[in-house]
Amino acid sequence: MTPIPTIAEPSTERIHDPIHRVSYSFEREGNNLWVFTWMEDGGHLPEHFHPSQEERWEVLEGAASVKLDGTWHDLTPDDGPIVVAPTVRHELKNTSGSQARLRTEVLPALRLEEFLTESAQAARDGLFNARNMPTSWRGAVWIADFAQRFRDETVMTSPPPALQRLVVPLVARFAR
Repeated sequence: MTPIPTIAEPSTERIHDPIHRVSYSFEREGNNLWVFTWMEDGGHLPEHFHPSQEERWEVLEGAASVKLDGTWHDLTPDDGPIVVAPTVRHELKNTSGSQARLRTEVLPALRLEEFLTESAQAARDGLFNARNMPTSWRGAVWIADFAQRFRDETVMTSPPPALQRLVVPLVARFAR
């Protein structure tokens, strides 16, 4: 496995998601993207997959757990990067008792920065809860429109993608 090169932490502002208890900062590198993540104790990125992107997650400080295709793995800085191939279901959580700092190389970047920034804003606006379920009709319309716009790049696995393919287009019509 090729090690992730050393890269300076970006000077861009941090984007905070209070629902998932994470903050992000981004740095573009050609067609790729570096995502720096600060995950609070109890922070959790729900299970999802990327149809056409590879991610390389690495813990820089602290510890986190990553679930790949149903199996949990503990990650520390000593483990180096873990590769998440396209279409592989994955989720992350921090139950270490302290903040974890991670970085991810995303190949290619596509619109992941936009996805994370918009979902963090929706979390701050209270449009969904910790289970990614809408908190209101406005939240349901936003989630459906959001899922529809990013369906080729990031797919949440709850509710099941087959159900999403039926319901999301119907509800997304209300967003137009």
